[in-house]
Amino acid sequence: MSLPVILFVLFGVSMIVLLAWALRPPKQAVRRGESVFDLLSEPRHCTRLPHILQALKPEDTNFLEEAGTSDLMHSLRQQRRRIALHYLDQLQQEFEMLLEISRALAVTAPEVTAIEELERWKLSIVFALNCAILRLRLRIGMHPFAGFTSLSTMATEMVRHLEGVTSKIAEAAVRGAELPIRPHEERTGS
Repeated sequence: MSLPVILFVLFGVSMIVLLAWALRPPKQAVRRGESVFDLLSEPRHCTRLPHILQALKPEDTNFLEEAGTSDLMHSLRQQRRRIALHYLDQLQQEFEMLLEISRALAVTAPEVTAIEELERWKLSIVFALNCAILRLRLRIGMHPFAGFTSLSTMATEMVRHLEGVTSKIAEAAVRGAELPIRPHEERTGS
């Protein structure tokens, strides 16, 4: 086969993969009956980051090796890596929920939301790639401190953006509602 045919086939396969990825159902949609404000006010996993980072530090378990219980040290480090992997899964689910909230806000108030679908897609890809790299580093025993920090920063920035958008929506709703300044005087005057 010639090079143009190979490139054409690779391009076709990549387009099919991207189409299949784009058509997949969302993992976690904004739950019915819950408002965006309630979802944004939930506690965030990124607040637990210092505890995860502390647990992954080798200095935290070195005393076990010095005490002659290196098997216990290896077991403890392995358990802590498993916990960090679970934390990473939760952080990724939280970020995907934030992206879903962003999509829901874009539908409700497209003039206020600044993140477009392409930007959400890029953020999703970057976050997923960073998560995959971090998972690999955790599984092979490397220190993933910078990876956790960058993921936590991305999630925190997304929360701040969404909180700013929701406050703009709330301000617009308040401005749009024509409430009398003194409602009790309005009733007595008529």
